[in-house]
Amino acid sequence: MGAAGRLSPPASAWSAANPGNRAARAELLAAIRRAAAPQLAGEGDLLDCGCGTGWLLEALAGEGVAAERLHGVDADRDRVAAAVRRAPGATGLVADARSLPFAAGAFAAVFHVVSLSSFGPAEDVGAALAESRRVLAPGGVVVVYEPRVPNPFNRRSRMLRRADLEAAGLAPIGSRSLTLFPPLGRRLGRLTPALHAPLSALPPLRSHRLLRLSAR
Repeated sequence: MGAAGRLSPPASAWSAANPGNRAARAELLAAIRRAAAPQLAGEGDLLDCGCGTGWLLEALAGEGVAAERLHGVDADRDRVAAAVRRAPGATGLVADARSLPFAAGAFAAVFHVVSLSSFGPAEDVGAALAESRRVLAPGGVVVVYEPRVPNPFNRRSRMLRRADLEAAGLAPIGSRSLTLFPPLGRRLGRLTPALHAPLSALPPLRSHRLLRLSAR
């Protein structure tokens, strides 16, 4: 393999400068669009729970979702501020996903993108899911993206269980694995356009799962 074809050294975490990370995020965004297509095309409000610095809010706004429909919450004040800067017109609040400052039935869709696994204790995960269920409007959907295999580099990360969903009054109505294992995807470098899609199409190489949930 020539110099231009060698795998690149891994980039740090989820650096947006890494082609593999960009490809993984594009794949995730496409999956989210499919999972919540009716809700995104409708008029109801949308909540990114654990919005971080706002990449999902920015992406949805960039695809034509009205900014006033977009809401993000995160426990970190600086991240919320960054999210609002990335998606002007969206609402950002410093809040705990286990106790959301919204009325029941306020949202057509609630998104959790690698946020639940950071809670740890089962009761905290259950509380966050129950709150998502509470603020979900009739006919709405909760979209959850979480690891489907244990992360050996993060022992504190917790796997989402079916029992967590059932206890919160949520039921899966769709599930798919996706995302090429990040340690591999980040090393593809210039080979990303040629190799990322074929590799991520192989189920054994997928690290995460996207769940589409409805109220039971």
